[in-house]
Amino acid sequence: MNLRTFLMSSFVLLLLAAGDAAAQKLALRIDQGLVTLDAENVTVDEVLARWIQATGLSVVSKGGQGSDIPVSLHLQGVSERDALKMVLRDLSGYIMGERVEQGTGVVKIDRLVILTESAPRVSDVMAPATRTRPEPVADPTADDDVPQTPIELAPTLDPIVLPRS
Repeated sequence: MNLRTFLMSSFVLLLLAAGDAAAQKLALRIDQGLVTLDAENVTVDEVLARWIQATGLSVVSKGGQGSDIPVSLHLQGVSERDALKMVLRDLSGYIMGERVEQGTGVVKIDRLVILTESAPRVSDVMAPATRTRPEPVADPTADDDVPQTPIELAPTLDPIVLPRS
């Protein structure tokens, strides 16, 4: 690779990195229980970190974080509960705790528990070929010499034939 190609490649990479950094934007304001959120290409973790700074929200999660999934949201005048639902919509699950402020009656979210993934990972699931079929349950009262036929659990009904009139 010659020097000119190297310099041009470096310049293009710098422009792309600067473009990605410029594309990220995060502004959060909470007033009287209503949220104004302007998030552009930021992660859920970044939004939660700003939320914690603004409100003192207590977040509990097993990994210590929410998600590195990028979100882009523009909300104005939305309740805290609804705004957090939108931010957390791609997570596997969460529980919100709220309290009512005494003087104003405004509902504030003060606790958030982020649940671990509820679906198993692909590596944890056995391949269908390695699964074994369950053994049939033997009837202890049956005579071993007589072949057993399955007994239907649901009753069978004879078809009803109506006379023609």
